[in-house]
Amino acid sequence: MKLFLKILNGVISAALVLAIALSAVVAIAARRSRDAVPDILGHKVLTVLSGSMEPTIHTGDVIIVKPLKNPAEEVKDGDIITFRTSEQANMLITHRVQGTVMVNKKPSAFATKGDANQSPDLAVVLPGQIVGRYQWRVPYFGYVSTFIRTPVGIALLVILPGVILIGLEFRKMWKALSEAEAAKAKANQGEGGDQESR
Repeated sequence: MKLFLKILNGVISAALVLAIALSAVVAIAARRSRDAVPDILGHKVLTVLSGSMEPTIHTGDVIIVKPLKNPAEEVKDGDIITFRTSEQANMLITHRVQGTVMVNKKPSAFATKGDANQSPDLAVVLPGQIVGRYQWRVPYFGYVSTFIRTPVGIALLVILPGVILIGLEFRKMWKALSEAEAAKAKANQGEGGDQESR
């Protein structure tokens, strides 16, 4: 049972450290990025805030989006793309391409729709609005990442584990000191007993 608890403790600690480290990397990447979208190893990292792409992408997932050099040529029907809305440049949407608008036999705009939505998006997406193409997702990590950045999250996932670790180290030191005192007392009793028998 002790071995199981030790392994469980190690796994939980490693998961917490990894979650905190990844959240810190994403936060730093967002601050350093020119467009305020976290960029890690040439890919954009985004948290999904709505369920418009269910069941392919879930609310709370973190998605990895690959920027495209020439969106007009690279985007095909069926691709999932992340794009800026024409109304708000800082608002990003990730939807599936339903069709391509051709002008002079060249792609000039894309019709999109969320998988969970009943109707397509009202406005078409121009190549210049496209941030990139969806690659893969990290299920529900967005919830963890968002929570870690709140005051309560910092307290629970950074400060509390630190206090617990310090407490455990003090406990180990106390136990070691107690054992040393007990061994010293036993040794003293043994010496006293030898003297009495003489």
